[in-house]
Amino acid sequence: MRLAFLDGNDVRATEIRRIAPELDFELVSLPTAYSTSAPEPGQRARGKVLASDAPACFAEAVDLTTMDGKSLRLELDSENENRFCRWWRETPVRMVLAVALRHQASGEVIVLSSEVPGTIAEKPAGPAHAGWDRLFIPDGASATLAELSASGEPSALRLGPYRQLAALLASRSAS
Repeated sequence: MRLAFLDGNDVRATEIRRIAPELDFELVSLPTAYSTSAPEPGQRARGKVLASDAPACFAEAVDLTTMDGKSLRLELDSENENRFCRWWRETPVRMVLAVALRHQASGEVIVLSSEVPGTIAEKPAGPAHAGWDRLFIPDGASATLAELSASGEPSALRLGPYRQLAALLASRSAS
């Protein structure tokens, strides 16, 4: 079954195909005028899936949070990436990912999530369309998540949820 990857981009699609090559999907835009102010990544990913007319689709949403759980989304939205990194560089944070899946138009929405600890980079680095991955250095790494992914290394943040998503779809199609 071909899925719609809502609001995705080529950079992210390439990474997902490396992680779970068995996933068959195409990039699809969100409906015109779609907007959400949901603060939590799971709610944002779920909202994207519910807003789509595609019967089988998935979407992801990310957030950077301080170690005590405060979202940095508003700070990043009000600053450019360079200024954000200058103010927050080397701050311990968590990158949080939620992936929402709807298998059928009338079906339930399943949300898979993961989080990885790390720090804010000194400056944005990696492919321009990699979003917040350009600002985040996972613990134990010396490059941003975007740079690691661009070099072909599977993202620790996305590895679990996308492998779970592929396994879930395989088990449902087998039954």
